[in-house]
Amino acid sequence: MKTFAWKIILAISLLLNAGVIAGAWLNGWRTGGAIEQALFGMGHEQVAERLALDPAQRERWHAAEAGFLRELNDAGARIEAHRQRMVREILGAQPDAAVIERERSAIFALQEAQQRAVIAQLAREREMLRADQRAALADLLLSR
Repeated sequence: MKTFAWKIILAISLLLNAGVIAGAWLNGWRTGGAIEQALFGMGHEQVAERLALDPAQRERWHAAEAGFLRELNDAGARIEAHRQRMVREILGAQPDAAVIERERSAIFALQEAQQRAVIAQLAREREMLRADQRAALADLLLSR
């Protein structure tokens, strides 16, 4: 197969993956708590209840989550914009491999930034949780 054909196949594969993620994100966003739904299978308040956060922990949890969730939602919107441009290019009359690669690369960079944000957020949450709560959070995350 020619290099261009492989790039198209890769782009379509990435498109499908991004579409599945975006679809789950969008569905959760419509129902509220998109990120929490994706990560935990439940809304923000349900996570706090499941972890049995005391009032002081709950306040810290909410403060730490606000910026984190805003950052992830913003990145999700940017990923969706790149995904749309990539689809239009792939399915356009004269697909430009450089444009497709640029959009794919942008999606990858944003997804990597999201992963790093999740890791940093979990480290912040770790510091505010007791050992039993950390175990419950780990179980919750690993069950998804």
